[in-house]
Amino acid sequence: MAEWRQQAACAVEAELEHARQAGEWSMLGMLRRTGDGEYLVDLRGCRVRPIEDLRVAGADGPRDGAAVPVGATLTTGVLRLDETGPLPAECDRVWARQGDDGGHLARVAGGLRRMGAAPLADRLAAGELDPADEDAYRTCFLPGVHVVWGPPGSGKTRLAERAAEDLARGGLRVLHVSGDDAATPPPWVEADEERLVLQEDLAALTEVEHELAGLDERLDGYDHDAYLAAERRIENGQRAAALEAEFSRLRERHWELVQESGEAEAKLRAATKARDRVADELARRAEARVLTHRLATVEQRLADVRERLREGGVMYRGRREDRRELRAAEDERVVLVSRIEDCRRRVHTVSDDVRQLDEELAAVRERAEAAQRAEADTRAQLEILRDEIVRLHSAGLADDRDHRYYAECLRLGLPESQARRDALRARSTHRAALRGRFGERLYWAGERLHERRLERTRQRWRSASLVRTTLSQVRARTEPFDVVLVDDAGSARLVDVLFAVAQASTTAVVFGDLAQPWPRVRPRELEEVPEIRRWTLATPLRHCGIHTPADARAHPGCAVLSGQHRFGPAIRTLAEAVGYPAFAAAEGRHTEVVLLDTAGEPVERAAVARLLDREPSAVLAADRQRAGEWLEVLRDTLTVDVGTASTVAGHEFGTVVLDLTGDGWQDRVRAFLCGIARARDRLYLLADLDEVRTASVGTPLGAVEALRAQGDLVVRRLGDLLIPQQRRQPATEWHVSVTGRQPSDGTMTG
Repeated sequence: MAEWRQQAACAVEAELEHARQAGEWSMLGMLRRTGDGEYLVDLRGCRVRPIEDLRVAGADGPRDGAAVPVGATLTTGVLRLDETGPLPAECDRVWARQGDDGGHLARVAGGLRRMGAAPLADRLAAGELDPADEDAYRTCFLPGVHVVWGPPGSGKTRLAERAAEDLARGGLRVLHVSGDDAATPPPWVEADEERLVLQEDLAALTEVEHELAGLDERLDGYDHDAYLAAERRIENGQRAAALEAEFSRLRERHWELVQESGEAEAKLRAATKARDRVADELARRAEARVLTHRLATVEQRLADVRERLREGGVMYRGRREDRRELRAAEDERVVLVSRIEDCRRRVHTVSDDVRQLDEELAAVRERAEAAQRAEADTRAQLEILRDEIVRLHSAGLADDRDHRYYAECLRLGLPESQARRDALRARSTHRAALRGRFGERLYWAGERLHERRLERTRQRWRSASLVRTTLSQVRARTEPFDVVLVDDAGSARLVDVLFAVAQASTTAVVFGDLAQPWPRVRPRELEEVPEIRRWTLATPLRHCGIHTPADARAHPGCAVLSGQHRFGPAIRTLAEAVGYPAFAAAEGRHTEVVLLDTAGEPVERAAVARLLDREPSAVLAADRQRAGEWLEVLRDTLTVDVGTASTVAGHEFGTVVLDLTGDGWQDRVRAFLCGIARARDRLYLLADLDEVRTASVGTPLGAVEALRAQGDLVVRRLGDLLIPQQRRQPATEWHVSVTGRQPSDGTMTG
């Protein structure tokens, strides 16, 4: 192994001893849902590491509970999830498998110690560059190791992409490496019907669990038995009141029936007496029958006597007695006939009265019996009601506390919640087992998807003609690449670039500029380790002796990009004022620079936030603490990235706000250059005008003062931004362009 590899491996291993070893899964943040139904995670202000796998899961992570694999895109520091399908209720966080410092350092250290022949890496480690072509594009086709320098906005990234594609089309295997981890696209997720069904089942089960948990929380302290007991007492009271009212009504009715029954009995007795009075007259019928019988006997006797008189003639013995008997019988017959006629006459006279009295008596008797039955029935009902009322009173009636408790329970809907919980529990006897089974199947479905992605990545590294990755994701080579192009290497660690260049067999080109923050190590004490100072804190350009733009132009192994396509002359003036005379003004490009004077007052960040357009913008602060304060204000403005110069991803924004308040920028000249170089249309500088006027030459604030003295800086009081726009002066007085002309669109950005 060459000496440099041993030293570089020692430097990496020294840093590895202090590196944080992340677990398999790390939580990116809470899942947010916008009004459009889009799911996202806000990663602004954080260092975004390459994401290998994404899952939406609960607080315990993907291994404990449901975990839904998802794809995503990352823009302005916001991770926007692709179509997720149904999500279980517990899935409210986004977890990721990410490349961590520990894994990257271990991979680099092991790769350096096991590295075989790598002549291009050896030449770069020795600081020996091969001659480059004057044209940066043609340099990418020359054998050997070269450097391409270009200031911000000079098109290095686009040139590297175009060269990589053309080289691949020419039949070469090309590795295109970026230094920006945030540029790594998050993982994709292919459609899977089985997984969607599992998600739907889990969503249904966890929705039930979520509802049950909410019901348990809602019903905490609620005593359903006490509610039922109060309900029974209330029902007893209501039933007793109703029965007592019924009892009172029936008692009145019973009294009426008793009176009606008495009256009916009296009428019956009167009718009976009236019927008895005519009963003697009806006895004449029997007398008439007796007399009729006697008349028949007398008639027979008369007949016998007359027969004897006729047969005996005039002179027979006993004639006289028979004649006396005849006369006596005739007299008796006359009397009987008279009496029979009298009886029949009297019976005929009262028979109609008797029939009427009998009918009246039957009717009166029927009414009396009906009254007696009604009275008896009512009396029985009264007894039943009395017993029920006594039972209800003995069971207990509701008091005011019962009524208040019952009404409060109903108002809060607690009984309905209890019924809902009981129903859910009854239907979900095996819910926990099913959820565990479905969750396990969903997790391994995500694992199979992850393995397929890894296999495709390995296959791409083995056989693809063009592989794009980042410095932190470079693997030890299995199949060598013909060409390695390393972009964004201006602030990259030398050891990482050497590890990437070692993958090349023919050509390696390192792209970078000098206006990027320096590499860092943690803890800061490691900066004193000689190997780390040489191989970790150094950048490829400095290692090759390129410290200034003049060095780049003079170095034979460095191709130079002199053009610039992003910003106007004002940005160039700021860069030159801090000692970086490399920025060329883009032809026809005007970048408006506005100083927002805080006048020594606390910053009203909400007022500054209103200046940011709907297009992607950025707010850059000196440190993470100030960036966090900005993020609190811009939490819901997802088109604005927020962070420091090293955490905000992306080279170009339409509008940039650079927070220069405080003294944190005194030693951050490179971060200042990186910040101003990202503004395309307008740059807002937030600072105290008095501090700007007294700032030292060569500092960021001193550069702002130089631009103001030149007359190319618009100064506005930050407090004026709080005044409603309609009370301000016309828009033409808000803009003082570098050329002295009003912007063609006539818009007002203040």
